[in-house]
Amino acid sequence: HVQARDGEKIDNMDQALERAVANGVKTLVIQPTHLMHGAEYDELAEAAENYKDKMDIIIAEPLLGEVGSDASVINSDKELVAKAVVEEAVKTAGYDSIEKAEAEGVAFVFMGHGTSHTAKVTYSQMQTQMNTLGYKNVFIGTVEGEPEETACEEVIKAVADAGYKTVILRPLMVVAGDHANNDMADPEDEESWVSQFTASGKFEKVETQIEGLGRIADVQKIYIEHTKAAIESIK
Repeated sequence: HVQARDGEKIDNMDQALERAVANGVKTLVIQPTHLMHGAEYDELAEAAENYKDKMDIIIAEPLLGEVGSDASVINSDKELVAKAVVEEAVKTAGYDSIEKAEAEGVAFVFMGHGTSHTAKVTYSQMQTQMNTLGYKNVFIGTVEGEPEETACEEVIKAVADAGYKTVILRPLMVVAGDHANNDMADPEDEESWVSQFTASGKFEKVETQIEGLGRIADVQKIYIEHTKAAIESIK
């Protein structure tokens, strides 16, 4: 896709693994830039499995760490990401703190992709994490509406029922690409989240922030720590 659009050639997983073998690599550390242990992470792991007889391969954790069994399971990775994205969103919106934004009737909605994969519980866990941190005015949604409580109409209801009058939408995605620009922020598309929130008539103001998690310095540090942990696990 990138090559067709930009003329820039980037290896896919098989090409990268083949090149590693050709270059004589004996131990390979893979750092997924995925958000969680979802379908794309599984595809990466399957591709790597085919090369385990040619070199030792260690796959580091994705951004939000282990999935966990249910919505109550949170971990230090989820806590760090929650703090980082909320701090960035609050600062971008011009507030000194999440509490001051809350006092002025401002809610932040972080929109992820959503998935039918069992890892979808991760989004519910992120909502649990926000609640645990006391972020009463932070809500997690997903484009795909999976899990169900993260569907746009459900999030609109939750934000409205809580009494907030200003909504700020921001992607819960590593890269702010098509979903952020179109599914979330396109005012010309009546199916976009900004259009649906506006059309609901429940809010005085609906704004968007288009920036991926990958641009936040504290998020970048988490990836580095995961890579470091993977390297240190090498026997």
